[in-house]
Amino acid sequence: MARSLERSVRFVKPGRYILNMLLFMLAVGAVVYYLSPWSPQPSNMLVDAFMANEALNGLIIGVLLIGIIYNLRQAGVVDPAVRWVESFRETVDPRRARLPRPPGLISAMTKLLLDADERGGRLSPESTRAILDSIATRMDESREMGKYIANLLVFLGLLGTFWGLLQTVNAVGATIGGLADTGGAAEDAVAQLIKNLREPLGGMGTAFSSSLFGLGGSLIVGFLELQASAAQGRFYTDLEDWLSGMTETTRGGGQNGASYIADDASVIAAIQGLEAALAANTDVQIKAQAGQTAELKDEIRALNRTLVRSGGKD
Repeated sequence: MARSLERSVRFVKPGRYILNMLLFMLAVGAVVYYLSPWSPQPSNMLVDAFMANEALNGLIIGVLLIGIIYNLRQAGVVDPAVRWVESFRETVDPRRARLPRPPGLISAMTKLLLDADERGGRLSPESTRAILDSIATRMDESREMGKYIANLLVFLGLLGTFWGLLQTVNAVGATIGGLADTGGAAEDAVAQLIKNLREPLGGMGTAFSSSLFGLGGSLIVGFLELQASAAQGRFYTDLEDWLSGMTETTRGGGQNGASYIADDASVIAAIQGLEAALAANTDVQIKAQAGQTAELKDEIRALNRTLVRSGGKD
């Protein structure tokens, strides 16, 4: 196995990407704390927004927590894969008996690597391509869930918006109908209008609070999904560089190189034989054409003599 090429590739662990995610979450937590009643400058904005529709906003926060945990896990699954590859590179046991259990992300790759290790440690280009395609497919499938969570948060925010607008429209219609049925002095009508406007304003609070939590949660999950994708993409790039040092790409050395040389020699011999056969065939054709031409000339001379004799007798 080409250990020099393998060891030249340094796998980057996902720690720094997870650190970026945690720092971002710390910044979000600082903003939430600043807008909470427990900050040095107490504010009830987030509490009032949440209380506008506790059920829907609680659902949005629950989906947000699921998205945070999921994206942290997506970045964390890279670390077992990196540790397995490093153990595979560093082990001196030819049987690979002390290798840790392979993680699901690279389970297909481990089987191909172990099979190739038993045959000399070299991978064919087809095996390398199959490994990379398998890992890329698994990464893409895992990212779909993160994208769905971000889109779900946007959807819940829009759902709350339309829900609140529907409540507002219905409340405004009821308010206008109540004013039409109310009789008496103008002061009583204005007081009734102010009282009835509380329900439409509550509907607007539902609309804007749901949009606030939904879009804010989508922003948070989107950044975390970006960091998780970056961690997986860096592992894929390092793995591609490492596998390129294990892939058989040259035609020299080993049984594969000898078979390539033998194939080339047989092809060259076949081409030379074909050229010789074509040259011999060409010579035969030239000689045959020359003989036919000579026979044709003789026949023409004989025909001329015959014609001359026939003319003399006449």
